[in-house]
Amino acid sequence: MKNVITPAKFAAGFLLFFSILCFFSPFATAKEISNPVSATTRITPDTFTLGDVATYTITVQHDPDIHPNAPDIEPPGGLEFIEKGIHPTKKTNGQTIDEYWYKFRVDETGLLSIPAIPVTFTAPNPKETGKTIEGTILAPEANLEVQSLLAIQGSQEGIHDIKSLEEYPLPWLDYSWWALAALALSGLFYFLWRKWKSRPTSLDLPPTASTLTPEQLAFKELEELRNKGWLQIGRVQDHFFELSEIFRRYLENRYQFPAQEWTTEEITAHFKHFSGLSEDLKLRARSILTQTDRVKFAKAEQANDEMESVISFIHEARPITTQEVGQP
Repeated sequence: MKNVITPAKFAAGFLLFFSILCFFSPFATAKEISNPVSATTRITPDTFTLGDVATYTITVQHDPDIHPNAPDIEPPGGLEFIEKGIHPTKKTNGQTIDEYWYKFRVDETGLLSIPAIPVTFTAPNPKETGKTIEGTILAPEANLEVQSLLAIQGSQEGIHDIKSLEEYPLPWLDYSWWALAALALSGLFYFLWRKWKSRPTSLDLPPTASTLTPEQLAFKELEELRNKGWLQIGRVQDHFFELSEIFRRYLENRYQFPAQEWTTEEITAHFKHFSGLSEDLKLRARSILTQTDRVKFAKAEQANDEMESVISFIHEARPITTQEVGQP
């Protein structure tokens, strides 16, 4: 009887051969291949308005024998450098992670861009043992969107349509009585004025509003605002609105530019090339204007009073008098 190879015997023999082949052949595992050095960037937080602080971070992941250098960054237009630093070194998957952070203050609205930044490093020379070579890798470009405070959608409760005009009959009799009262008051004022002119002149007259310096006028208006006590009765927006007007009026009287008509962005741009203020006072002025705008336009219910900041600014920005020259 012939030995006939059936399909079942063929399948069994193939499986036996495959099992022996797998037994004698070791399995190879795929090893994750990572770049010797790589760089990424990020900007926090996610959204920005004028005056916010943006944190720009460059993360460099590299082999232990590669040593990167902290890159120097020239801030682009719209960002003002504040400070920089390095996070503690981390280890992951046999590689080292170095993070370099930079803080910028936002002083322009719109789309701002930080271009690709070159990061230099030293690595072992593969051709000569014990020697190193210099290398460079680019950290990718990063962008941030800055919104204007005026574009923030707030509550529409304070906006109403203009009412139609209503006609009223003219009260001529009332006008007559008002005219007589005005004549009587004019006569009284004239009498008091003649009497005041005839009095002896005093050498210690209190200054009038027209003779007050910008600093004296601002302090007088701030004291009147404090006495109103609007923060204590919940009129937060009214308090910040008048505080902003007092500060803008002081800037206009002191530095001779239309601060009451300009926006915060226009005043900030004017101060960029203005030599009459130190950089610290420019930052504080922008901070005061920005914080008061937040309450005025966004209608925030909780806010820190900026009155002391305004008082401190006026004290430090006041001009030095002739009596103070030469004093220690």
